[in-house]
Amino acid sequence: MGIVFLSGFNSDMQGKKALYIERWAKNNNHSFLRFDYSGHGQSSGKIETTCFSDWYKDAEYIINKKTKDKQILIGSSMGAWVMLMLAKRIPEKIAGIIGLAPAPDFPKILIWDKMSINEKRKLIKNKKITIKYEDGSKNVFSYRLIKDSFKNLTLSENIDFDGPVYLYHGMADSAVPYNLSIKIINTFKGTKDIKLLLDKDAGHRLSETNQLKSITNIIEEIKIKI
Repeated sequence: MGIVFLSGFNSDMQGKKALYIERWAKNNNHSFLRFDYSGHGQSSGKIETTCFSDWYKDAEYIINKKTKDKQILIGSSMGAWVMLMLAKRIPEKIAGIIGLAPAPDFPKILIWDKMSINEKRKLIKNKKITIKYEDGSKNVFSYRLIKDSFKNLTLSENIDFDGPVYLYHGMADSAVPYNLSIKIINTFKGTKDIKLLLDKDAGHRLSETNQLKSITNIIEEIKIKI
């Protein structure tokens, strides 16, 4: 059984979760794959000139070329959007999925839909928008990414998948509200094994020691079932 880690927007394969899960996978004799999308980390391209269509195609290509048999996909934040797209496109390659603070369709749901007409006009004119978060971090999102998201929405119709689906979300997540995970659960059809773990005090990153341990516990639970 292999594990594939799908990182979040403006994150990369050197993140704390990716490296922690890789160490766990090696210690437990599992293959593990992590990589950088175009415009991220060590990959070529720029984040402002690439978008979601590029990133999920990167993931699909690498999984098809570099893995054997079925994989457990672990999608962090935007990586869970990639994960859900792959569950629709290549379900035959996927044994189970784990979403960590999942943020599918976020440019539309969490940015565009919350903007006023004037804010949208300003975004279109400036071709980008900067979002600041409660923890002091910020991200710049291009209008290109937001437009691209409209043709890649994963929650607008049911997702047919028969493997285990586990979501882990912090209730103190100020970037992606945990009710989005509830929406994801209601989108899945076919599987009889779907669970949501809510952590009352956890924020968006899920990178504290106890949270990392919760992630590997989820992998262990799925592993028993497949």
